[in-house]
Amino acid sequence: MSTRKSILLLALTMAVLGIAAFALMAVKDRTYVASEAYAPVGEPNRATAVAYYSRSGHSEAVAREVARSFNAPIARISADYPLDFSGQGKAVSDANAGELPRIEVEPIDLVSVRRLFLVSPTWMFRPATPLWSYVEQTDLTGKEIVLVTTGNSRFEQTEIDAFARRVEARGGRLIHHLFLRRGRVYWQKSRGDLLAEARARIPHLE
Repeated sequence: MSTRKSILLLALTMAVLGIAAFALMAVKDRTYVASEAYAPVGEPNRATAVAYYSRSGHSEAVAREVARSFNAPIARISADYPLDFSGQGKAVSDANAGELPRIEVEPIDLVSVRRLFLVSPTWMFRPATPLWSYVEQTDLTGKEIVLVTTGNSRFEQTEIDAFARRVEARGGRLIHHLFLRRGRVYWQKSRGDLLAEARARIPHLE
């Protein structure tokens, strides 16, 4: 087989695998399972808060586990990324282009908050675009930020550094980044295993 044909065959194989992985992710999006509901017990911890974005429910479950650990108030960030092929495609496209979506955020009082946990999935090796939108519209003056991300592959430290700079531009300081690997596109940890890892690692973020 000629070199040119070998290259074309390799390219075709990679394209097929990429399409298959994209389709598998979109199918998995439809298997959303709600996590255990959370609300602070009694008087909440006013020095800590959690804000999160989640499409398929994994980051939501982790965010609720973080909030439960500190008895902290929690706020969901919403954006228009449906759980279907169009939503998956828009998520990838926006992440690649650095486009920031319009978001809605549940009410939360950050006035007395000293440490704010920001939780989201990783899209294209960086925090999901709605989390960047949240930072751009939130006064983080004097706050310590803990970034918690979940993902199937990995993250790029250069992207985390860029996120830290945006946090600093809004007055905050990124002090920790915790990455929780969910598995791979074709194999996923169970929700229980993911939360068990979160519970084991959260205490080290204090």
